[in-house]
Amino acid sequence: TSRGDYDDAYDDRRREYSNGDDDYEYVSSVENAAVKRLAKLCKNRKFRDEERAVVLASSTLMRECFGTGAPGSTKTRARVLFLSDTASVPPGVDAARVLRAPERVLKKCAGVANADGLDVVGEFELPHVLTRGEFEKKYASKATVRVLALEGVQDPGNLGTLARTAVAFGWDALALLPGTCDAFNDKAMRAARGATFRIDLVAFDSFDALKTSAKTLGMDMYAAEPDASQDVNPERAQATPRACLVLGTEGRG
Repeated sequence: TSRGDYDDAYDDRRREYSNGDDDYEYVSSVENAAVKRLAKLCKNRKFRDEERAVVLASSTLMRECFGTGAPGSTKTRARVLFLSDTASVPPGVDAARVLRAPERVLKKCAGVANADGLDVVGEFELPHVLTRGEFEKKYASKATVRVLALEGVQDPGNLGTLARTAVAFGWDALALLPGTCDAFNDKAMRAARGATFRIDLVAFDSFDALKTSAKTLGMDMYAAEPDASQDVNPERAQATPRACLVLGTEGRG
Protein backbone atom coordinates (compact mmCIF):
# COMPACT_ATOMS: atom_id res chain seq x y z
CA THR A 1 0.00 0.00 0.00
CA SER A 2 1.38 3.40 -0.95
CA ARG A 3 1.71 6.25 1.55
CA GLY A 4 -1.00 8.12 -0.34
CA ASP A 5 -3.37 5.13 -0.13
CA TYR A 6 -2.64 4.84 3.59
CA ASP A 7 -3.41 8.51 4.21
CA ASP A 8 -6.61 8.29 2.16
CA ALA A 9 -7.70 5.25 4.16
CA TYR A 10 -6.95 7.05 7.38
CA ASP A 11 -8.90 10.09 6.22
CA ASP A 12 -11.94 7.80 5.81
CA ARG A 13 -11.32 6.21 9.19
CA ARG A 14 -10.94 9.51 11.02
CA ARG A 15 -14.21 10.76 9.56
CA GLU A 16 -15.88 7.58 10.81
CA TYR A 17 -14.73 8.25 14.38
CA SER A 18 -14.80 12.04 14.43
CA ASN A 19 -18.49 12.23 15.36
CA GLY A 20 -18.69 15.50 13.50
CA ASP A 21 -16.10 17.14 15.74
CA ASP A 22 -14.18 19.43 13.39
CA ASP A 23 -12.16 21.03 16.19
CA TYR A 24 -9.57 18.26 16.17
CA GLU A 25 -6.62 18.13 13.80
CA TYR A 26 -5.57 14.80 12.29
CA VAL A 27 -2.03 13.50 12.01
CA SER A 28 -1.15 10.34 10.10
CA SER A 29 2.61 10.74 9.68
CA VAL A 30 5.34 10.01 12.23
CA GLU A 31 7.34 12.76 10.51
CA ASN A 32 4.91 15.42 11.76
CA ALA A 33 6.77 18.11 13.75
CA ALA A 34 4.59 17.71 16.85
CA VAL A 35 5.08 13.94 16.81
CA LYS A 36 8.85 14.25 16.50
CA ARG A 37 8.90 16.79 19.33
CA LEU A 38 7.15 14.42 21.75
CA ALA A 39 9.40 11.53 20.71
CA LYS A 40 12.46 13.68 21.47
CA LEU A 41 11.05 14.76 24.83
CA CYS A 42 10.63 11.10 25.80
CA LYS A 43 14.26 10.22 25.17
CA ASN A 44 16.30 13.39 25.70
CA ARG A 45 16.68 14.69 29.26
CA LYS A 46 18.49 17.85 28.21
CA PHE A 47 15.67 18.69 25.81
CA ARG A 48 13.06 18.07 28.54
CA ASP A 49 14.92 20.40 30.89
CA GLU A 50 15.32 23.10 28.23
CA GLU A 51 11.66 22.95 27.22
CA ARG A 52 10.36 22.43 30.78
CA ALA A 53 8.14 19.69 29.35
CA VAL A 54 7.34 16.04 29.99
CA VAL A 55 5.35 13.43 28.04
CA LEU A 56 2.64 11.30 29.67
CA ALA A 57 1.24 8.28 27.84
CA SER A 58 -2.24 6.78 28.48
CA SER A 59 -5.39 8.18 30.00
CA THR A 60 -4.84 5.90 33.02
CA LEU A 61 -1.53 7.59 33.85
CA MET A 62 -3.08 11.03 33.37
CA ARG A 63 -5.89 10.19 35.80
CA GLU A 64 -3.28 8.99 38.30
CA CYS A 65 -1.39 12.26 37.91
CA PHE A 66 -4.25 14.73 37.79
CA GLY A 67 -7.33 13.05 39.24
CA THR A 68 -10.77 12.38 37.82
CA GLY A 69 -11.81 15.95 37.12
CA ALA A 70 -14.45 16.19 39.85
CA PRO A 71 -16.85 19.18 39.52
CA GLY A 72 -15.17 22.34 40.73
CA SER A 73 -11.64 20.93 40.54
CA THR A 74 -8.93 22.64 38.52
CA LYS A 75 -7.91 20.90 35.33
CA THR A 76 -4.28 20.49 34.29
CA ARG A 77 -3.54 21.95 30.89
CA ALA A 78 -1.69 19.92 28.27
CA ARG A 79 0.35 21.80 25.71
CA VAL A 80 -0.69 19.24 23.10
CA LEU A 81 -2.74 16.06 23.33
CA PHE A 82 -2.80 13.16 20.85
CA LEU A 83 -5.91 10.95 20.96
CA SER A 84 -6.57 7.57 19.38
CA ASP A 85 -9.54 7.24 17.05
CA THR A 86 -12.02 6.50 19.85
CA ALA A 87 -10.42 8.22 22.87
CA SER A 88 -11.71 11.31 24.64
CA VAL A 89 -9.79 14.01 26.48
CA PRO A 90 -9.15 12.50 29.95
CA PRO A 91 -11.01 13.95 32.95
CA GLY A 92 -8.85 16.36 34.89
CA VAL A 93 -7.11 17.52 31.70
CA ASP A 94 -7.75 20.14 29.06
CA ALA A 95 -5.50 20.99 26.14
CA ALA A 96 -4.29 23.95 24.13
CA ARG A 97 -4.22 21.69 21.05
CA VAL A 98 -5.87 18.33 20.40
CA LEU A 99 -4.98 15.98 17.55
CA ARG A 100 -6.21 12.54 16.52
CA ALA A 101 -3.75 9.96 15.28
CA PRO A 102 -3.46 6.22 14.48
CA GLU A 103 -1.70 3.70 16.68
CA ARG A 104 1.70 3.95 15.03
CA VAL A 105 1.80 7.72 15.56
CA LEU A 106 0.86 7.36 19.23
CA LYS A 107 3.65 4.80 19.65
CA LYS A 108 6.14 7.21 18.12
CA CYS A 109 4.95 10.04 20.38
CA ALA A 110 5.31 7.88 23.50
CA GLY A 111 8.59 6.26 22.49
CA VAL A 112 7.22 2.74 23.04
CA ALA A 113 7.16 -0.41 20.92
CA ASN A 114 3.86 -1.75 22.26
CA ALA A 115 0.65 0.27 21.97
CA ASP A 116 -1.51 -1.87 24.29
CA GLY A 117 -3.69 0.50 26.29
CA LEU A 118 -2.13 3.53 24.64
CA ASP A 119 -5.09 5.79 23.95
CA VAL A 120 -3.75 9.27 24.77
CA VAL A 121 -0.30 10.89 24.69
CA GLY A 122 0.27 14.45 25.89
CA GLU A 123 2.90 17.07 26.58
CA PHE A 124 2.68 18.76 29.99
CA GLU A 125 4.70 21.30 31.91
CA LEU A 126 7.55 19.71 33.84
CA PRO A 127 6.86 19.70 37.61
CA HIS A 128 8.99 22.16 39.54
CA VAL A 129 11.96 20.67 41.41
CA LEU A 130 12.66 22.56 44.63
CA THR A 131 16.09 23.97 45.32
CA ARG A 132 17.65 23.36 48.71
CA GLY A 133 16.69 26.87 49.83
CA GLU A 134 13.08 26.48 48.69
CA PHE A 135 12.87 23.14 50.47
CA GLU A 136 14.15 24.54 53.78
CA LYS A 137 11.81 27.54 53.59
CA LYS A 138 8.75 25.42 52.79
CA TYR A 139 9.29 22.90 55.59
CA ALA A 140 10.76 25.17 58.29
CA SER A 141 7.46 25.55 60.15
CA LYS A 142 5.92 22.14 59.46
CA ALA A 143 5.53 19.99 62.57
CA THR A 144 6.02 16.62 60.88
CA VAL A 145 8.36 16.10 57.93
CA ARG A 146 9.09 12.85 56.10
CA VAL A 147 11.70 12.84 53.33
CA LEU A 148 12.95 9.94 51.21
CA ALA A 149 16.44 10.69 49.85
CA LEU A 150 17.86 8.70 46.93
CA GLU A 151 21.61 8.65 46.24
CA GLY A 152 22.78 6.99 43.04
CA VAL A 153 19.54 5.10 42.29
CA GLN A 154 20.17 4.35 38.64
CA ASP A 155 17.20 2.33 37.42
CA PRO A 156 14.23 4.54 36.39
CA GLY A 157 11.78 1.79 37.29
CA ASN A 158 13.20 1.63 40.82
CA LEU A 159 13.02 5.40 41.20
CA GLY A 160 9.40 5.47 40.06
CA THR A 161 8.46 2.64 42.40
CA LEU A 162 10.13 4.37 45.35
CA ALA A 163 8.31 7.62 44.55
CA ARG A 164 5.01 5.74 44.39
CA THR A 165 5.73 4.07 47.75
CA ALA A 166 6.59 7.40 49.39
CA VAL A 167 3.26 8.83 48.23
CA ALA A 168 1.42 5.72 49.47
CA PHE A 169 2.84 6.31 52.95
CA GLY A 170 1.96 9.99 52.85
CA TRP A 171 5.55 11.26 52.85
CA ASP A 172 6.30 14.85 51.93
CA ALA A 173 9.31 14.98 49.65
CA LEU A 174 11.66 12.97 47.47
CA ALA A 175 15.25 14.23 47.63
CA LEU A 176 17.34 13.51 44.54
CA LEU A 177 21.08 13.29 45.15
CA PRO A 178 23.93 13.04 42.61
CA GLY A 179 24.05 9.86 40.56
CA THR A 180 20.28 9.35 40.71
CA CYS A 181 18.54 8.95 37.35
CA ASP A 182 16.08 11.44 35.90
CA ALA A 183 12.73 11.37 37.70
CA PHE A 184 11.02 12.37 34.44
CA ASN A 185 12.43 9.54 32.34
CA ASP A 186 9.50 7.84 30.59
CA LYS A 187 10.11 4.54 32.41
CA ALA A 188 10.31 6.32 35.77
CA MET A 189 7.07 8.18 35.04
CA ARG A 190 5.23 4.96 34.20
CA ALA A 191 6.53 3.21 37.34
CA ALA A 192 5.62 6.19 39.54
CA ARG A 193 1.96 5.95 38.45
CA GLY A 194 1.40 9.68 38.97
CA ALA A 195 3.46 10.03 42.15
CA THR A 196 5.91 12.40 40.48
CA PHE A 197 3.13 14.99 40.31
CA ARG A 198 1.94 14.38 43.89
CA ILE A 199 5.12 14.68 45.96
CA ASP A 200 7.64 17.50 46.32
CA LEU A 201 10.90 16.82 44.48
CA VAL A 202 14.05 18.53 45.74
CA ALA A 203 17.52 18.44 44.18
CA PHE A 204 20.71 18.41 46.25
CA ASP A 205 24.16 18.77 44.70
CA SER A 206 25.87 16.66 47.38
CA PHE A 207 25.19 14.44 50.36
CA ASP A 208 26.79 17.08 52.59
CA ALA A 209 24.18 19.59 51.36
CA LEU A 210 21.42 17.18 52.41
CA LYS A 211 23.03 16.76 55.85
CA THR A 212 23.20 20.54 56.26
CA SER A 213 19.50 20.89 55.38
CA ALA A 214 18.66 18.08 57.81
CA LYS A 215 20.49 19.93 60.56
CA THR A 216 18.77 23.20 59.66
CA LEU A 217 15.32 21.57 59.80
CA GLY A 218 16.08 19.35 62.79
CA MET A 219 15.58 16.14 60.78
CA ASP A 220 16.90 12.84 62.10
CA MET A 221 18.61 10.89 59.32
CA TYR A 222 18.30 7.15 58.82
CA ALA A 223 20.06 4.92 56.31
CA ALA A 224 19.30 1.47 54.94
CA GLU A 225 22.57 -0.39 55.59
CA PRO A 226 22.79 -4.22 55.50
CA ASP A 227 25.96 -4.28 57.64
CA ALA A 228 24.83 -1.73 60.25
CA SER A 229 25.94 -2.48 63.80
CA GLN A 230 22.71 -1.14 65.27
CA ASP A 231 19.04 -1.35 64.29
CA VAL A 232 16.62 1.52 64.68
CA ASN A 233 13.72 0.90 67.02
CA PRO A 234 10.65 1.31 64.79
CA GLU A 235 8.64 2.93 67.59
CA ARG A 236 11.37 5.51 68.12
CA ALA A 237 11.52 6.26 64.39
CA GLN A 238 7.74 6.58 64.20
CA ALA A 239 7.79 9.11 67.02
CA THR A 240 10.44 11.27 65.33
CA PRO A 241 8.74 14.51 64.18
CA ARG A 242 11.17 15.12 61.33
CA ALA A 243 12.92 12.28 59.58
CA CYS A 244 14.88 11.60 56.40
CA LEU A 245 15.46 8.05 55.15
CA VAL A 246 18.40 7.67 52.77
CA LEU A 247 18.61 4.83 50.24
CA GLY A 248 21.70 4.19 48.14
CA THR A 249 22.48 2.86 44.72
CA GLU A 250 21.40 -0.62 43.63
CA GLY A 251 24.93 -1.82 42.93
CA ARG A 252 26.94 -0.61 45.92
CA GLY A 253 24.16 0.05 48.44
